Amino acid sequence: MVYADDDPLVRDVVAASLEFEGCTVHPCADGEEAVKLCVQTQPDAVLLDLNMPNVDGFEAALRLRAGANCHPTRIVAVTGKATEQNIAHALSSGFDAVLSKPFKIAALLAAILGR
Repeated sequence: MVYADDDPLVRDVVAASLEFEGCTVHPCADGEEAVKLCVQTQPDAVLLDLNMPNVDGFEAALRLRAGANCHPTRIVAVTGKATEQNIAHALSSGFDAVLSKPFKIAALLAAILGR
């Protein structure tokens, strides 16, 4: 799984929690890095913060769904700004689910698995 979040503390805590649950996590700081990591690692799932510098989560999801030589099964947005507008924009950008920060790891795992 690739996980992009520009907040290093959040990124480290979420990645460690997912690894504790048995996931292999490739963390990075922005959407551009996430797309590159997806091409290299071909993950089943991608977690993207929506608001990041350089390439945001919306653009990264569009690139992944449009054929960036990586087609993850699930793309999940994690955001501190889960407004109706952001949720609608995320879903139209190719996300399968949107989670609002803070979230429980169980909810994140459910979103990744499509439950």
